[in-house]
Amino acid sequence: MKELVKEITVSWAHCDAAGIVFYPNFYIWFDQATEHLFSENSLSYEELEQEFNISGMPLVENGTDYMNACKLGTRLIMTSRVDEWARKTFIVKHRVEHSNGKIALEGFERRVMVIKDPTSEWGIKAIDVPEEIRRRFF
Repeated sequence: MKELVKEITVSWAHCDAAGIVFYPNFYIWFDQATEHLFSENSLSYEELEQEFNISGMPLVENGTDYMNACKLGTRLIMTSRVDEWARKTFIVKHRVEHSNGKIALEGFERRVMVIKDPTSEWGIKAIDVPEEIRRRFF
């Protein structure tokens, strides 16, 4: 299964007053990694719209287990991959390690793929994940 590996150096803007990464930044990094992971597999948001009529991949659930703090100046390695495909949902797992290999945290995002649906309350509806999209991750 294909994965994305990204290096992040913790900067002042990522940190709280104690010099530790403020937790919402991890969710920003997760979201960015998911976008890059799909783009690397020729599934950017533009490509999803053009090829599959998919309007987005909304988040329906997420979570994180924090193990070791990430501080100002720390170099982190984040590895992201699609870990599970279900009929309408998929899970992207993210693992963040310190440069010495010590695990900082592990998180996940459960997402759906949607198309526009003017008849629904939100203007979108979840669809079955196309098989071609799944194939691009193997």
